[in-house]
Amino acid sequence: MLARYTAELILCENNNACGECPCCKNIENDAHPDVVFVKKACGGKYAAEPFREVLKSAVILPNNGKYKVYIFEDCDSMLPVHFNALLKLIEEPPAHLRFIFTCMNTALIPETILSRVTEYEVPDPTTEDCEQFLIDIGTERARAKELSEAFSGNFGECLDILNGGDAKIQAAVRKIAAAIAARDNFTALAELSARTERTEFYRIFDYLANVFRDAAAIKYGQTAENSDKESAEKIAQNFSEKEICDMSEAVFEILSDEVYNMNTALGASYFISGIV
Repeated sequence: MLARYTAELILCENNNACGECPCCKNIENDAHPDVVFVKKACGGKYAAEPFREVLKSAVILPNNGKYKVYIFEDCDSMLPVHFNALLKLIEEPPAHLRFIFTCMNTALIPETILSRVTEYEVPDPTTEDCEQFLIDIGTERARAKELSEAFSGNFGECLDILNGGDAKIQAAVRKIAAAIAARDNFTALAELSARTERTEFYRIFDYLANVFRDAAAIKYGQTAENSDKESAEKIAQNFSEKEICDMSEAVFEILSDEVYNMNTALGASYFISGIV
């Protein structure tokens, strides 16, 4: 939402993100030809192809206005190869380009990138803020309170649940993350092995990647940004920085093409063996 609003500030015909002009409406509807969303692929990782397209299309002038805006989703999910591919473009961008990077943990962004952008920190909403927001959009008060407390005020995850999202998967992730935090690998393996549906299995690892990112951020003195803050804090407390990095690498390896064709039981065993 904030990324779209920023794009409106850049491209609005009335220069104030009015929300009413054709430009702003097109941005809100993901229909503006000069606003390009670069998103993660299935499995929560960035693929190489979107970056090739950015690099190829960057030289093309805007269709309708003065600027072309690229919005990168959750750039703390990028690998070093992605940042390296963008570095030259960010360092010396053509005059018609503007970049917006969204992320949850700036501690995971290379200093070479941070030094070339302007950082704006969005404060964490309180559970009360989240509850009121949910009520304002028509959620029953009791349900709004339940969700805001369950997801620690995370607007996005509450909305995901209300829109039919991954409630069961998130519950499984909480159980697995809690088991890992307690070094109870048997319970973590049993819970993962029970996920026989491939899409669900890899979605769990998508969420686990966020938990480990938060744990790493806590180790660097940052705060947890995702819903399962308790597990992230316990993992940060019970594991070293190297162990957390190793767990993150194990998650990304599961999500990578190298082991994507494993059956889920073998994938679960492979992951647990990699974090023991």
